[in-house]
Amino acid sequence: MNQEQNAVNLDALKLINSPVNLDAVLSSDLSSKLALHQATDLLTFIPFMTPDKFAESIGLSKGVVGGWIDQGYLPTAKIGRYRMINMVVLVTNLKEGKVL
Repeated sequence: MNQEQNAVNLDALKLINSPVNLDAVLSSDLSSKLALHQATDLLTFIPFMTPDKFAESIGLSKGVVGGWIDQGYLPTAKIGRYRMINMVVLVTNLKEGKVL
């Protein structure tokens, strides 16, 4: 994957994981829709992600992601002693237009 594709994927991750209405995103330009589609396809293959890795991937602080988890904005599952973000549920909710 080249730098341009990485930038598109990172932009799409930010779109997916920001607390916005998905309908507003889907009504935007074609390149944004393509980026969103590519990212959701990628994320359906990553079932769980640590909060630290998730924060890094969307370019936000660990504290912000921790707050989103505490507020119930991000679906999580406890695996052993670790709290993980359930990416499948997150992407499914966003595809269905649910506002986080």
